[in-house]
Amino acid sequence: MTVSEKIEQFFTNRPNSNVPGYTLAKLIGARPLPGKDLWNFNMAMHYGQGAAAAVIRGVMSYSGVRGPFADFMFMGVRLLIDQTLENWTGVGSPPWTWPVDEQVVDLLHKFVFAFVTGYLADRWIQ
Repeated sequence: MTVSEKIEQFFTNRPNSNVPGYTLAKLIGARPLPGKDLWNFNMAMHYGQGAAAAVIRGVMSYSGVRGPFADFMFMGVRLLIDQTLENWTGVGSPPWTWPVDEQVVDLLHKFVFAFVTGYLADRWIQ
């Protein structure tokens, strides 16, 4: 997902989002400083959420829920994790309030994450 985001940002000039970092800060009661501190929070949340979600996809593969349809279902799970945490903490806003282009970009990156994670989980977990 990070690779697809960086490629998309290269072409669109979209800046990095600080929402993950601020979400983690709210969850643990911290106040990150802009710059390196916020970047660390962003990376921790970005990779932590991805790893936690990947465990769910691994369980799906292990249980026999596999293939492209499982990946599509998992994309919803990944979106649910993001949106629940971001909106519960008050950092984010519901996706239907976003501009359409931002919705498309978010769905694109969640699609990449879900299908790559699903492909790897289905291959590694028999």
